Amino acid sequence: MELLPICDKVLEKAIDIGGDEVEIYSSSIKRIEVFFEKNDLQIARSQIEDGFGVRIFKNKGLGFSSVNSFEEEKITEAIENCYILAKSSPKDEFNQLPKPQKITEVKGIYDPYSKSFDTSKALESGLMLVNSAKNFDSRVTVDSASFEAIIGSRAIINSNGIRIQEPSSLFNYYIMGMAVDGEEVSSFDYQFDGKRFINEIDVKTVALEFAKNVIGSLGAERGESFVGNVILSPNSVFELLIPSLLFSINANNVQKNMSKLSGKIGERVASSLLTITDNGTLQHGLGSSSFDREGIPHKPISIIEKGKLISFMYNTYTANKEGRLSTGHASGGARTVPGIGPTNFIIKSGNVNYEDMISNIDRGIIVTRFSGNTNPVSGDFSGVVKGGYLIKNGKIIKPIIETLIAGNIFEALPKICAISKETKWVYSINLPYIAIEDVHITSG
Repeated sequence: MELLPICDKVLEKAIDIGGDEVEIYSSSIKRIEVFFEKNDLQIARSQIEDGFGVRIFKNKGLGFSSVNSFEEEKITEAIENCYILAKSSPKDEFNQLPKPQKITEVKGIYDPYSKSFDTSKALESGLMLVNSAKNFDSRVTVDSASFEAIIGSRAIINSNGIRIQEPSSLFNYYIMGMAVDGEEVSSFDYQFDGKRFINEIDVKTVALEFAKNVIGSLGAERGESFVGNVILSPNSVFELLIPSLLFSINANNVQKNMSKLSGKIGERVASSLLTITDNGTLQHGLGSSSFDREGIPHKPISIIEKGKLISFMYNTYTANKEGRLSTGHASGGARTVPGIGPTNFIIKSGNVNYEDMISNIDRGIIVTRFSGNTNPVSGDFSGVVKGGYLIKNGKIIKPIIETLIAGNIFEALPKICAISKETKWVYSINLPYIAIEDVHITSG
């Protein structure tokens, strides 16, 4: 859908009503979803989601309003409400919209053939996902699974001259469940994948990885209590480390003194093995786009380089507070003011094979799925290893259950002792296997 002409009219109305600075964010998306539960199809639906978000600054006061319709009457009402809020809001000298920057189109995020993708094709892919897992072994049980297509376009214009629109297509699918063999139930497992192009969709690989994991965790026994090495799988890195890391490099949290990394730019905060970047310009990347929620172009940035903290993530507001430029990490959609979030967040691969990581450990565990509590402010964590294996003398001995791990994320980062060559995308985050020393492991 051509959104810019509609946005132009909305912008003009918002300026005429008295806005000093005005931003219009609009999106029109076709969302197709099929959802399975307990091995059976539950939902198959397709819907159009339209939205406008209007942001107005008046005397440096902020007003925001959104509407999920292109009806002129509703949009006019949203503008009026937004202006009233802006006039009554307190002045904030850092409220300022960005000016245009050169936008370089990111390739590989829109499949023109996605226009014809419909519910029947989504259902076909969803059924293949579920059936591929169940056909691998009769003991496999699918607790839930989903296939989702998100196809559409978004546009941003503001009174400072930004005026851009971009289409995109995205196909996400996941599967979660366990294996059941008589009275014995395996550990749960969760697998996800996403693609930008129809011809890249590969639900069978995801289904088979899930099925092999749940069958392989049958026969799990209690582990042992000790302080030793833990290998986190990409999924468990996502569950355990990523939330605290993303919270701590968010400039808004840093400026509120809620981040453990506040004031540590240029300092070593992790093992020299750890390098983290964020790059919203990757072709085919699930988090890629040509510009962020405010119309700022994405660009690659270094977050941590060989253990040293290099940069936080900024949107325009937080960048204004420090007299710097946004890093292009404004996030969100039509229903909210811009927040801060990653694009394609990447932990750089290491120089050791996953199998060699295991062989180098005398005593430890592999965590394939973690469920517990992590405090993003303090970094303290504790939880249950929902999927894991005991390692002794460089070999996997058995799958384990009723095992707890506890510690602190920011104390663990300097204790990273190995990072694998192998990596995996979990949503828009690329993750290796990571080995950490001196973790408290407790058998239940």
